[in-house]
Amino acid sequence: MKPHHTHQPHHTSHKRKEGLAAGSLVFAGEGQPETTKIRTHLYSEESYQMVDGFVLPAENQRCWIQISGLSSIMSIVEVAKAFSLSNLSLEDVFSTDQRLKLDNYEHYLAVTLRILATATTKDQQLSLFLGNNWVLSITEYASDVFLPAIRQLEDSQAKLQGGASSILFHTLVDRVVDQYLVRADELENETDELEQLVITAPNDTDAPAIHRQKAKILTLRRMTSPLKDILATLIRVEHPFLDKNTKILLTDIQDHALWLAEECEMLRETVSSIMEVYLSSLDTKMNSIMKVLTIISTIFIPLTFLTGLYGMNFSYIPLANYRWGFYGMLVCCMLVVFGMAYYFWRKQWW
Repeated sequence: MKPHHTHQPHHTSHKRKEGLAAGSLVFAGEGQPETTKIRTHLYSEESYQMVDGFVLPAENQRCWIQISGLSSIMSIVEVAKAFSLSNLSLEDVFSTDQRLKLDNYEHYLAVTLRILATATTKDQQLSLFLGNNWVLSITEYASDVFLPAIRQLEDSQAKLQGGASSILFHTLVDRVVDQYLVRADELENETDELEQLVITAPNDTDAPAIHRQKAKILTLRRMTSPLKDILATLIRVEHPFLDKNTKILLTDIQDHALWLAEECEMLRETVSSIMEVYLSSLDTKMNSIMKVLTIISTIFIPLTFLTGLYGMNFSYIPLANYRWGFYGMLVCCMLVVFGMAYYFWRKQWW
């Protein structure tokens, strides 16, 4: 039978960029990049159109360029050149292990976020760019995360069609943050269930399950910890593409980010407490086992003495010459056992 080898993931993203100049465009993610797909959403007040491929908007239109998949670097660079994006911004797009951050350029804003895993995709990096009447989003994989935003653009009664590009930018950021909030609620429910299980039935769980729960909480905490600082900077920064209304909307997302940070910290402390309770229950169980074994050993001490005493080779031992002597000793031993057990029970040691 061949030995089982546990697969360990190999992280090579930094290795791929080793020795390259700053701004070099090379895919530095895990695995193979997905095929690049580009869609252009053209909209204005009471008008919306979606086009496959990259199309520049008309003078009275605003646009959202939605790119998924990073396999075609040249196609993405072509779109980036149309909006004068720097190579440093594009380098961050293809380095898919970036932490959440905000870069403020003269002609545009760049925000890096992470989209959580869904039923069909893994968690992935999202690069958002906001400029004058345009928004550019680039993701590693095709995803339905932004379908609600597309439905709002299709609805002529929604404010998104007639709003500035910064309103669409806010909508996309808000959609990602909503994912974080839903995940935090799920983790809270799982943690509450784990806590009840450890308290009521500690034998039905184990330390690895608690560690896995802690790892999920720490992953969300580490992923989202820069979010509140990013939003604070967006609200504070003076930029021609961010109007007052958008900043008011971003304030609401900032409140969510602050709640998220507090929630992750609370969950982390709760899981640590659950581990302490679980270890305490193990100690209690071990003490109970040792208590039973100690009582059994204590009961056998006088029995060992009696059997050892009657096992000595003397010429005359009481009851040794009687036919019922052996049974008398058995009765004596049983009386000692029941007597000591009753004594321990009265003392509540049993």
